[in-house]
Order: sequence, then structure tokens, then C-alpha cells
Amino acid sequence: MARMSIFERWLVKSPFRAWLQRGEIRAFLRWADLSPHACMLDMGCGTGVSSALILDALRPPCLAAFDFDSSMVGVAYRHLARHRHQQRLHLAVADATHIPYRDGLFDAVFESGVVHHIPDWRAAVREAGRVLGPGGRFCFAEPSRRRLRRGLYRMLPHSVESMFDVEEWRSALAEAGLQVEGPLRRLPLWDICGLAMKQA
Repeated sequence: MARMSIFERWLVKSPFRAWLQRGEIRAFLRWADLSPHACMLDMGCGTGVSSALILDALRPPCLAAFDFDSSMVGVAYRHLARHRHQQRLHLAVADATHIPYRDGLFDAVFESGVVHHIPDWRAAVREAGRVLGPGGRFCFAEPSRRRLRRGLYRMLPHSVESMFDVEEWRSALAEAGLQVEGPLRRLPLWDICGLAMKQA
């Protein structure tokens, strides 16, 4: 996985990013209609804000969360150590192209702005599909190749290999056994957002 720049790391830890994540998680929960008994995965948890939001909103019996950056996982651990539902959470340092959980374990996988940092992004999508059980939901929010070449994104380094457009994204989802449910949507930072379901 590509390392984030100093500026990107600052953005990820900023109150502005935390505020945006609240809207992203609320959107995911509206789209996915998840059971309160669902086992969930937060893919690329960063500082743990998204994991805390999932725990607060759904109180899932189990939530696994991981990030490639061990320092971010350290921040997440400190952030979540006193959370009232922290006993339901498992935090790990891991690579999204080799998710350390068994096939079909999760009912839902959440990712927001993670996959476009991964040169072998298709492998990360396949892994999301692998760890989802039949009928499981993959909630995603990503910037397209076009978005990464405009505005603020031009200030942030991204490899050409990690960029994709809508059709490439749809193709990668299909290869992973994931069927897009409903229209693709937009969120403030991202222009490829939505829900895909794992096929039986």
C-alpha cells in the first residue's frame, strides 16, 4: 500500500475529516439496512473515528477494524480504549490486499477513501468480497481517476496504478462476486459511492 504524505496524514487526523466521516457512516447505514446482529469490518480504520461511529450507531456483536499504518492503529487504540462498546472491537495492523480474516466471516464491510491508496486496488476489492458472507454488504466511498486529477486532490500524490473510473470499479466489484445495489452516489469528498451485495 502506498504511504500517505504528511499533508494527507494531517487531513486524516483533522476534526474536518472526523466531521465528514459522520456523514459517510450515516449514509452507509441508510443504504445498507443492516441487522443489529451483523458482524462488521472497518477497512482502513485510520484514527478509529469510523469504528466509534459504527459501534455507537449499531452496537454490533463484533467489529473488526484494521489499518496498514501501525501509528494510525495506535491512535485508534487510544481513541477507542474507553469507548463503552470497546469490548466488541478487534483492532489490527493489516494490509487490505491480505485481510487477516477467514472467508465469509463478515456481514458488512465499510471502506471510505482507502482503496485509491492501494496500487493493487483490485486485490483489495477481491479481499472485501472474500471476507463477506452471501448477502453481505460492501459499503464504499472512493474518488474516481477524474476526481483525483482536479482541485485539492492535485496537491496529493497518488499513483496512476491506484486510480480507476466508474466502469473499472464496477468491473472489479463483479470480479469479486459483488453486485452493485441501486445507483452509485456522491459524497462531499468522493464521487464513486454506494453499496454492493455479495452474491451467493
